[in-house]
Amino acid sequence: MVASQVPDDNNPPMNVSRATWGRSFDPDRLALLELRMWKAYYRRQPARLFALLIKANREQASASWPRAVASAVVLARAASAFGRTGSDGAAADPSIRDDSAYLRDIARGYRLLGLPDGVDALEVARRELRWWTVRREIGLGAGRAAGEAIASLYSELYGVPIETVAEAGRLRGQAAELRDRGAAADPNGPRGPGGEYWTEVARMLVASYRSLKRAVAPEWRRVPETETRPAEAPATE
Repeated sequence: MVASQVPDDNNPPMNVSRATWGRSFDPDRLALLELRMWKAYYRRQPARLFALLIKANREQASASWPRAVASAVVLARAASAFGRTGSDGAAADPSIRDDSAYLRDIARGYRLLGLPDGVDALEVARRELRWWTVRREIGLGAGRAAGEAIASLYSELYGVPIETVAEAGRLRGQAAELRDRGAAADPNGPRGPGGEYWTEVARMLVASYRSLKRAVAPEWRRVPETETRPAEAPATE
Protein backbone atom coordinates (compact mmCIF):
# COMPACT_ATOMS: atom_id res chain seq x y z
CA MET A 1 0.00 0.00 0.00
CA VAL A 2 1.56 3.29 -1.07
CA ALA A 3 1.22 6.38 1.06
CA SER A 4 -1.19 8.07 -1.36
CA GLN A 5 -3.60 5.16 -0.98
CA VAL A 6 -3.92 5.50 2.78
CA PRO A 7 -7.11 7.44 3.62
CA ASP A 8 -7.07 10.17 6.23
CA ASP A 9 -9.39 12.84 7.56
CA ASN A 10 -8.68 15.04 4.51
CA ASN A 11 -9.78 12.45 1.94
CA PRO A 12 -13.21 12.86 0.35
CA PRO A 13 -15.80 10.74 2.13
CA MET A 14 -17.18 7.59 0.54
CA ASN A 15 -20.09 8.39 -1.74
CA VAL A 16 -22.89 7.13 0.44
CA SER A 17 -25.95 8.60 2.09
CA ARG A 18 -27.09 8.26 5.68
CA ALA A 19 -30.01 6.18 4.45
CA THR A 20 -27.66 3.51 3.03
CA TRP A 21 -24.40 3.62 5.02
CA GLY A 22 -23.73 0.55 7.14
CA ARG A 23 -26.95 -1.23 6.19
CA SER A 24 -25.72 -3.88 3.75
CA PHE A 25 -24.00 -6.06 6.35
CA ASP A 26 -24.73 -9.75 6.75
CA PRO A 27 -25.91 -9.99 10.39
CA ASP A 28 -24.77 -13.58 10.87
CA ARG A 29 -21.34 -12.82 9.42
CA LEU A 30 -20.96 -9.72 11.61
CA ALA A 31 -22.02 -11.66 14.70
CA LEU A 32 -19.44 -14.33 13.94
CA LEU A 33 -16.71 -11.72 13.50
CA GLU A 34 -17.63 -10.05 16.80
CA LEU A 35 -17.63 -13.38 18.60
CA ARG A 36 -14.17 -14.14 17.25
CA MET A 37 -12.96 -10.66 18.21
CA TRP A 38 -14.17 -11.10 21.79
CA LYS A 39 -12.40 -14.43 22.02
CA ALA A 40 -9.18 -12.98 20.58
CA TYR A 41 -9.35 -10.01 22.96
CA TYR A 42 -9.79 -12.08 26.12
CA ARG A 43 -7.26 -14.68 25.02
CA ARG A 44 -4.67 -11.94 24.42
CA GLN A 45 -4.28 -12.55 20.69
CA PRO A 46 -3.68 -9.01 19.37
CA ALA A 47 -2.65 -9.92 15.82
CA ARG A 48 -5.76 -12.06 15.34
CA LEU A 49 -7.93 -9.37 16.92
CA PHE A 50 -6.56 -6.71 14.55
CA ALA A 51 -7.16 -8.89 11.47
CA LEU A 52 -10.73 -9.57 12.60
CA LEU A 53 -11.37 -5.87 13.22
CA ILE A 54 -10.36 -5.10 9.64
CA LYS A 55 -12.82 -7.71 8.38
CA ALA A 56 -15.55 -6.37 10.65
CA ASN A 57 -14.97 -2.84 9.33
CA ARG A 58 -15.41 -4.11 5.79
CA GLU A 59 -18.52 -6.09 6.68
CA GLN A 60 -20.24 -3.33 8.65
CA ALA A 61 -19.35 -0.31 6.49
CA SER A 62 -18.56 -1.88 3.10
CA ALA A 63 -15.24 -0.09 3.43
CA SER A 64 -12.32 -0.54 1.05
CA TRP A 65 -9.32 -2.46 2.33
CA PRO A 66 -7.23 0.75 2.82
CA ARG A 67 -10.01 2.42 4.78
CA ALA A 68 -10.76 -0.71 6.80
CA VAL A 69 -7.10 -1.08 7.75
CA ALA A 70 -6.58 2.60 8.60
CA SER A 71 -9.74 2.65 10.71
CA ALA A 72 -8.68 -0.53 12.51
CA VAL A 73 -5.34 1.06 13.41
CA VAL A 74 -6.87 4.00 15.27
CA LEU A 75 -9.78 2.07 16.77
CA ALA A 76 -7.39 -0.58 18.07
CA ARG A 77 -5.15 2.13 19.49
CA ALA A 78 -8.09 3.63 21.39
CA ALA A 79 -9.20 0.24 22.72
CA SER A 80 -5.67 -0.73 23.71
CA ALA A 81 -5.07 2.55 25.55
CA PHE A 82 -8.42 2.26 27.31
CA GLY A 83 -7.68 -1.34 28.25
CA ARG A 84 -4.33 -0.46 29.78
CA THR A 85 -6.05 1.57 32.49
CA GLY A 86 -7.13 -1.73 34.01
CA SER A 87 -10.45 -3.13 35.12
CA ASP A 88 -10.50 -2.59 38.86
CA GLY A 89 -12.50 0.00 40.76
CA ALA A 90 -9.80 2.63 40.56
CA ALA A 91 -9.71 2.37 36.76
CA ALA A 92 -13.36 3.47 36.64
CA ASP A 93 -12.18 6.92 37.77
CA PRO A 94 -12.16 9.16 34.66
CA SER A 95 -9.26 11.17 36.11
CA ILE A 96 -6.84 8.32 35.37
CA ARG A 97 -8.09 7.87 31.81
CA ASP A 98 -7.39 10.00 28.75
CA ASP A 99 -10.93 10.10 27.42
CA SER A 100 -10.17 12.95 25.01
CA ALA A 101 -7.50 10.85 23.30
CA TYR A 102 -9.82 7.83 23.07
CA LEU A 103 -12.55 10.01 21.60
CA ARG A 104 -10.23 11.47 18.96
CA ASP A 105 -9.19 8.02 17.81
CA ILE A 106 -12.70 6.55 17.87
CA ALA A 107 -14.10 9.52 15.94
CA ARG A 108 -11.31 9.31 13.39
CA GLY A 109 -11.84 5.57 13.04
CA TYR A 110 -15.50 6.12 12.19
CA ARG A 111 -14.70 8.95 9.78
CA LEU A 112 -12.28 6.68 7.96
CA LEU A 113 -15.18 4.29 7.45
CA GLY A 114 -16.85 7.01 5.39
CA LEU A 115 -19.59 8.28 7.69
CA PRO A 116 -22.03 10.25 5.53
CA ASP A 117 -22.96 13.89 5.99
CA GLY A 118 -25.30 14.41 8.90
CA VAL A 119 -23.55 12.00 11.24
CA ASP A 120 -21.60 13.63 14.07
CA ALA A 121 -18.51 11.43 14.37
CA LEU A 122 -17.54 12.89 17.74
CA GLU A 123 -20.98 12.17 19.17
CA VAL A 124 -20.80 8.64 17.80
CA ALA A 125 -17.42 8.32 19.52
CA ARG A 126 -18.85 9.55 22.83
CA ARG A 127 -21.57 6.92 22.69
CA GLU A 128 -19.12 4.19 21.69
CA LEU A 129 -16.87 5.08 24.61
CA ARG A 130 -19.87 5.14 26.93
CA TRP A 131 -20.61 1.47 26.38
CA TRP A 132 -16.98 0.62 27.03
CA THR A 133 -17.01 2.53 30.31
CA VAL A 134 -20.33 1.26 31.71
CA ARG A 135 -19.03 -2.31 31.64
CA ARG A 136 -16.03 -1.22 33.65
CA GLU A 137 -17.95 0.98 36.06
CA ILE A 138 -20.70 -1.54 36.80
CA GLY A 139 -18.84 -4.81 36.37
CA LEU A 140 -20.57 -8.17 36.02
CA GLY A 141 -24.07 -6.72 36.12
CA ALA A 142 -23.50 -4.22 33.31
CA GLY A 143 -25.66 -5.93 30.68
CA ARG A 144 -28.68 -3.65 30.91
CA ALA A 145 -26.68 -0.42 31.02
CA ALA A 146 -24.40 -1.62 28.25
CA GLY A 147 -27.41 -2.50 26.13
CA GLU A 148 -28.88 0.98 26.60
CA ALA A 149 -25.54 2.55 25.68
CA ILE A 150 -25.28 0.39 22.55
CA ALA A 151 -28.82 1.32 21.49
CA SER A 152 -27.91 4.99 21.96
CA LEU A 153 -24.86 4.46 19.75
CA TYR A 154 -26.93 2.78 17.03
CA SER A 155 -29.52 5.55 17.15
CA GLU A 156 -26.89 8.21 16.49
CA LEU A 157 -24.98 6.15 13.94
CA TYR A 158 -27.97 5.22 11.80
CA GLY A 159 -30.22 8.19 12.50
CA VAL A 160 -33.14 6.09 13.75
CA PRO A 161 -35.32 6.35 16.88
CA ILE A 162 -33.71 4.61 19.82
CA GLU A 163 -36.72 2.39 20.39
CA THR A 164 -36.19 0.75 16.98
CA VAL A 165 -32.69 -0.44 17.96
CA ALA A 166 -33.35 -1.04 21.67
CA GLU A 167 -33.72 -4.81 21.20
CA ALA A 168 -30.45 -5.07 19.27
CA GLY A 169 -28.66 -3.13 21.99
CA ARG A 170 -30.26 -5.16 24.79
CA LEU A 171 -29.20 -8.48 23.27
CA ARG A 172 -25.63 -7.36 22.63
CA GLY A 173 -25.37 -6.00 26.17
CA GLN A 174 -26.71 -9.28 27.55
CA ALA A 175 -24.17 -11.18 25.47
CA ALA A 176 -21.38 -9.10 26.99
CA GLU A 177 -22.66 -9.70 30.53
CA LEU A 178 -23.03 -13.42 29.90
CA ARG A 179 -19.43 -13.55 28.67
CA ASP A 180 -18.21 -11.67 31.72
CA ARG A 181 -20.13 -13.84 34.19
CA GLY A 182 -19.16 -17.03 32.40
CA ALA A 183 -15.48 -16.16 32.41
CA ALA A 184 -15.62 -15.14 36.09
CA ALA A 185 -17.07 -18.53 37.02
CA ASP A 186 -14.86 -20.57 34.70
CA PRO A 187 -11.98 -22.29 36.54
CA ASN A 188 -9.91 -21.87 33.37
CA GLY A 189 -10.42 -18.10 33.40
CA PRO A 190 -11.12 -15.81 30.44
CA ARG A 191 -8.49 -17.47 28.26
CA GLY A 192 -10.03 -20.93 28.56
CA PRO A 193 -12.27 -22.61 25.98
CA GLY A 194 -15.41 -21.30 27.68
CA GLY A 195 -17.62 -24.14 26.53
CA GLU A 196 -20.16 -23.31 29.21
CA TYR A 197 -20.96 -19.84 27.89
CA TRP A 198 -19.60 -19.09 24.39
CA THR A 199 -22.39 -21.00 22.63
CA GLU A 200 -25.06 -18.85 24.28
CA VAL A 201 -23.03 -15.68 23.69
CA ALA A 202 -22.91 -16.62 20.00
CA ARG A 203 -26.67 -17.10 19.90
CA MET A 204 -27.30 -13.71 21.50
CA LEU A 205 -24.94 -11.92 19.13
CA VAL A 206 -26.65 -13.45 16.10
CA ALA A 207 -30.05 -12.41 17.48
CA SER A 208 -28.73 -8.91 18.19
CA TYR A 209 -27.36 -8.31 14.72
CA ARG A 210 -30.46 -9.77 13.07
CA SER A 211 -32.54 -7.36 15.13
CA LEU A 212 -30.29 -4.46 14.11
CA LYS A 213 -30.55 -5.49 10.44
CA ARG A 214 -34.35 -5.50 10.64
CA ALA A 215 -34.30 -2.07 12.28
CA VAL A 216 -32.02 -0.32 9.77
CA ALA A 217 -32.92 -2.30 6.64
CA PRO A 218 -36.61 -3.24 7.00
CA GLU A 219 -36.65 -4.84 3.55
CA TRP A 220 -34.21 -7.51 4.75
CA ARG A 221 -35.59 -10.98 5.24
CA ARG A 222 -33.57 -13.81 6.77
CA VAL A 223 -33.42 -17.08 4.85
CA PRO A 224 -35.59 -19.82 6.36
CA GLU A 225 -34.12 -21.71 9.30
CA THR A 226 -34.39 -24.95 7.33
CA GLU A 227 -32.04 -23.63 4.63
CA THR A 228 -29.20 -22.50 6.86
CA ARG A 229 -28.34 -22.39 10.54
CA PRO A 230 -25.77 -19.59 10.83
CA ALA A 231 -26.56 -19.09 14.51
CA GLU A 232 -24.84 -22.39 15.27
CA ALA A 233 -21.66 -21.71 13.34
CA PRO A 234 -20.03 -19.34 15.85
CA ALA A 235 -20.30 -21.91 18.62
CA THR A 236 -17.55 -23.96 17.02
CA GLU A 237 -15.09 -21.07 16.70
